[in-house]
Formats: sequence, C-alpha cells, structure tokens
Amino acid sequence: MGRRNPLAAHGDGLALAQAIVDTVREPLLVLDKDLRVVAASRSFYMTFHVRRQDTQGRMLYALGDGQWDIPALRELLEKIVPEHGELDGYEVQCNFPEIGERVMLLNARKVFYEGNNHTTMLLAFEDITKRRAAEREMQLLLEQKDLLLAEMQHRIANSLQIIASILLLKASTVQSEETRLHLQDAHKRVMSVASVQQHLRAAGHGE
Repeated sequence: MGRRNPLAAHGDGLALAQAIVDTVREPLLVLDKDLRVVAASRSFYMTFHVRRQDTQGRMLYALGDGQWDIPALRELLEKIVPEHGELDGYEVQCNFPEIGERVMLLNARKVFYEGNNHTTMLLAFEDITKRRAAEREMQLLLEQKDLLLAEMQHRIANSLQIIASILLLKASTVQSEETRLHLQDAHKRVMSVASVQQHLRAAGHGE
C-alpha cells in the first residue's frame, strides 16, 4: 500500500476539526501552535457576526478590530497553555463592532491527535454579560438595602433617645412617688431596648 499524500491527510484533519467544532453549541476556535485559526464553530460566526473568510487562517489577535489582542491573554495562550495544557475561566471585556460590549469567559485546552505533530489548541468562549449585569444589579440592591436599614436604625435610635429623655424629665417633675417609679421603670425599659438595638446595629456593621 502506498504512502498517503500529506496534503490529503492535512485536508482530512481540517475537515475533521471543522466537523467536530460544528457540533459544539458554544463559540469555539481551533488554533494551531502559532495561534492561527484552523477552524471555527458555526456558533462562533453567529455569536460574533463574523464571516469564515475573515476568520479562518488568520491570527487570533488579528480577528475583528483586534479585540483579542490582549497582552495578558497572549502570554497565557503562548506560554501557560502550552506548558500546563489548559486555561480556565479567563474573563475579558471587549467592545465588538456588531454586538457591542460583551463580557466573555475563555477556556482553552491543548490537544493532540494522531497524524498531527504540532500542538493544537481549543479555545472556547462563554458570554457571561447578562450574568455579570445581574450580579452588579444584585450588589446594587444589597447596598441600597443596607443604606435603608442603616437609616431606619438611626431613626429608631433617635426616637428611643427622645422617648427616654421625655420619661426622665417627667419623672423628675411629678409629685407622686408611685408615678415617678413607673416613669423611671419605663425609662429603663426604653434604654434596654435602645441598647439591644445598638448591639444589633453594631453586629450588622460587622458582617
């Protein structure tokens, strides 16, 4: 049996890579050792609104308007991934011409397959823009809740102090000893509530 044409084997490899990535629902790139795009999934083209002819065969950092030309990402893909074989959860925020501002989570894996003597890398993209927006909204709501709670606690503390002062003033002016004792007892109860409220406020600030 004759030796197979290397060009045919290479073409088969590209076809296989394309067929595999097209089954993946998330945006995915297959990169060679020089970070040149070997194949891209349909989801990648649909997500970023780019064409195959503007993507395949080009360097990762030359795609689009250079959104992926990020020094830290370049270092990770050129050094860390080849050495350690993976990159998990690298978050980038970019402004894309067709889809606007997006927060993307990147994951990369170094892979080998039979007949390929070079390093191939799979680079997956997850759009977490909505997730990050929801987290920011939740954080804002929590901060607003804390402000409202602090304001309520402040008003309650002031009201208790006013009530305690009035009770103490009345206790010092009444003639009846029995009434004075009732007012003083009421004053102690109010101050006790104020003390508990102060402790609760301090505990809330310490969380």
